[in-house]
Amino acid sequence: MKLETKPLDDHQVNVIAEFENSDLEAYMHKAARKIAERAKIPGFRPGKAPYAVVLRMYGDEAIREQAIEILVDDKYPAILDEAKIEASGAGKLEDIISTDPPKFSFTIPLAPVITLGDLASVKKEYIEPVISDDKVEEAIKRVLSSYASPTDADRPAKEGDLVNMELSGDYVKAPEGEDKSFIAKTPHQAIIGENDTHKETWPFEGFSKNVVGMKAGESKTFTHTYPKDNPVEKLQGKKLEFTVELKSVQELVLPELNEEFVMKIGQFQTVDDFKSYMRRRLEADAKADYDNTYFDELLDQMVTLSSFKYAPHMLDEEIHSVQHSLQDTLAQQRMDLETYLKVRKLTMDELIETELKPMAIKRLERSLLVTEISKTKDLKPTDEELENSFHQTVNEISMSYNGKDMRKSFSDKNFSQAVAFEAANRAMNRKVLEHLRDMASGKPAKKKTTEKPAEGETKPKKTTRAKKASTEQTDSAA
Repeated sequence: MKLETKPLDDHQVNVIAEFENSDLEAYMHKAARKIAERAKIPGFRPGKAPYAVVLRMYGDEAIREQAIEILVDDKYPAILDEAKIEASGAGKLEDIISTDPPKFSFTIPLAPVITLGDLASVKKEYIEPVISDDKVEEAIKRVLSSYASPTDADRPAKEGDLVNMELSGDYVKAPEGEDKSFIAKTPHQAIIGENDTHKETWPFEGFSKNVVGMKAGESKTFTHTYPKDNPVEKLQGKKLEFTVELKSVQELVLPELNEEFVMKIGQFQTVDDFKSYMRRRLEADAKADYDNTYFDELLDQMVTLSSFKYAPHMLDEEIHSVQHSLQDTLAQQRMDLETYLKVRKLTMDELIETELKPMAIKRLERSLLVTEISKTKDLKPTDEELENSFHQTVNEISMSYNGKDMRKSFSDKNFSQAVAFEAANRAMNRKVLEHLRDMASGKPAKKKTTEKPAEGETKPKKTTRAKKASTEQTDSAA
């Protein structure tokens, strides 16, 4: 075997491999036997027809084509070894230069090369969030509100009331080509002031507080100007006039926080057990949010100090992964990708180039950075960390939106292997991130003593708020 190698500009290498004519001849006999095994040749048992008979029936070209396929599959590992190539993925047979002698051209993607910068120069203080008693009380009140009993209130609406209304919204100045009406008259239900300070609140942040002081049967008109960075393009910088007709005002009577209530919602033994559980949940959620932001910012700084070389297929695969994640998110919102593109007024190519590709580059380079650090620092999770990661991964998959579909698409063995691989990968990432946190902050984060759940304690049951409190509407423009 003779090899010629030529580096390409995109972190791939072109390899021209030349074999002896006798090699191809031997593989033509192998190909003929494979054809004879699956074909019905009169007078011969499967796989027993002589080469000459198979050649006469199927022709030189068909046998040669399969012979080249088998030869390439068999010899490709030897090509990598002899050329001393560390590949990042499967190579591609670009051209059959000749068959006399057999000469083939391959494009082979190289393993990524990461040059780490001065990561120790990156300093970032790590301050684990603290949950105050007031935050715990607010969270408990939200749970109680989920089980509140609505009673009609013959008085003006106030914060905390459950209100039913009909609302409509018109552009003060409609965009060119658009109808003046943006929201046709539609029913809407809300608890005044609750979840009303989030940017995702429909139809806008702080909307429900506009009905404070209104009585059932009254109407009110008010305007709102959307920010220029609103996620709905048709609303960016636009002023709308809303009309609300209040249908009913109901006061929410909270249940008493006692042992009977906490045992009913989650089999807690005491009120203190429930409060302790709520604190742990809030602390875990706050830490997860803080860690996400902290590590995103930390990795971004470290990525800018480092350099990366990788083959095109790695970025293509990451773009595909980002697109798949987007489709999963849209599916949870009962929207498909085609509709999403229409709402955004984008083509698929535009979406990939302007949004998916930059996100994929960021994700890929962060991942390569973490992998390289794990190698250079020889970081390995302990058996206990691997076991904890495995159980957490199984729980997350079982509770995920498409967990059942994922389970059906694998055999039991393959599913277990996939979960084990994902769990090991998560444990390794966590190990590296903890190392980077300690290096950037100058000291390990304080580790809190894990408080064991009280006997019989479970997570509070899912609330039925949707039945009586928050039938949030989907943006009609979407």
